[in-house]
Amino acid sequence: MKTLRWPLVASVTASAMLLSSLYYLPWISNDQTVHAQEKPPAEDIASADEISNAFRYVSRKAIPAVVSIEAVGAVARRQMTQLPPGFDDESFQNHPFLREFFDRVPREEGPGRPRTLPERRTIGQGSGFIIDPSGIVMTNAHVVRGAEQVKVQLSDGRVFVATDVKLDERADVAIIRIKVSEELPFLVLGNDEEMEIGDWVLAFGSPFGLHRTVTQGIISAKSRGLSDIRMRQEFIQTDAAINPGNSGGPLVNLKGEVIGINTAISTSSGGYDGVGFAVPVSLAKWVGDQLKNDGRVRRAYIGVLPQDIDADIATALSLPTPSGVLIAEVTKDSPADRAGLQIQDAILELAGYTITNSRKLMAVAEKLTIGNSYPVTILRNGRKMAIELTVAEFPDQLAATAEEEPTSESDSPASPDALSIKELGVDVQPLTPELAGQLNIPADQGVVISSVHRGSFASRLGIQPGHVIMRIGNTVIKSMADVKSAIEEAREQQQVLLFLKTPNGSQFISVPFISGE
Repeated sequence: MKTLRWPLVASVTASAMLLSSLYYLPWISNDQTVHAQEKPPAEDIASADEISNAFRYVSRKAIPAVVSIEAVGAVARRQMTQLPPGFDDESFQNHPFLREFFDRVPREEGPGRPRTLPERRTIGQGSGFIIDPSGIVMTNAHVVRGAEQVKVQLSDGRVFVATDVKLDERADVAIIRIKVSEELPFLVLGNDEEMEIGDWVLAFGSPFGLHRTVTQGIISAKSRGLSDIRMRQEFIQTDAAINPGNSGGPLVNLKGEVIGINTAISTSSGGYDGVGFAVPVSLAKWVGDQLKNDGRVRRAYIGVLPQDIDADIATALSLPTPSGVLIAEVTKDSPADRAGLQIQDAILELAGYTITNSRKLMAVAEKLTIGNSYPVTILRNGRKMAIELTVAEFPDQLAATAEEEPTSESDSPASPDALSIKELGVDVQPLTPELAGQLNIPADQGVVISSVHRGSFASRLGIQPGHVIMRIGNTVIKSMADVKSAIEEAREQQQVLLFLKTPNGSQFISVPFISGE
């Protein structure tokens, strides 16, 4: 109710101020009235003109190198299996109004053959920019994904069909080649790492098919991660207006250099809501160079499944701030495995870069030189350690198995050899060989959760029957006796880190062990 009163109070206050100003208006001198109507000082106009001139300079430099892209899909066919009344097969084909049409229709042999009506359709529209005068264009992979033909419209209106298209889905970057007889205007790729939050940027492209459009804004965030699992990299965030059709266009600094590729928007309306995202040009250039030279992207990997460290996990690890990543899995015979990295190690630094989250780890690791060794700083059992790690090429296919996960809670009686963990609200029992095989874990390691108490802490965390507890704190669980001793230690510390294995992967959970249910 308090918030409903504010508009009324504001209205009464504003009215009183207005009446007061009208009452005293006759007493204002003529000099004061004239002063209020004067133009802004010359220095203010000059400052505004400087910004305007900068925008003009960048626009004149960028627009000739910005292109519009149309992705055309495969031929879709509609079949007509019956002819209209009064038409036989030949008369329908030779009808004077339809002859020209049928001359262009693919034919099939045989009596009663179906007629196919060809239909070309546009499956994607976006933007791009020329990065080489010979006719090399950079854009987003999602703009040209699935296209049978890619058309590129230059700023002067000419349209070319791409002679080659290479794309990388993971970074959402594509390289397009067009055949031209002269050198084209192009944009220089800058350095996004030199840009800071608050810097001016301009976004170019063809939103809603409106060619040669430019919008302005600032960099509102860097190293931004998105919730969309298809977009795992870090992005530049901007408030420059980005709309459908802008995808693939350049985000440019006031030097006229590309610092990002406009890629996505966060919107509740389907259009511009003030938040847009761009692939950093440092990543786009690294990917683009490999696509141009090799037609594919080679990435390095270290072979761990990372989990972000939140405030609760940081407390359990005695970290001052939630930073770094926790290793939830180590791939067998991977670089991490050979270097001696272990589950529950926290990676704090890699190759001299501070690791803040899983996306940062991926961004740093994938661009390392395959076959080279790099230092890794980890936290293990409360102590910092330095390890040398030699990275390998990311495998084309990583084997993954996933079984259907149980979804219901259980209040069923526990088995005779089950143990109840009251603080968590679960019953556990020894792991069966069958479940160990399904989860691809050793049969002598871990205990399975047999039931989850309704309304318990575990229930609220999403823990379910069939999940396996592999570690409690620093204790690797191999027997029920290990569970009992680890639980007693956790009760003394009043906080514990659980490591769970589920059909959908591995996960660390920080649990307060203050009192029982």
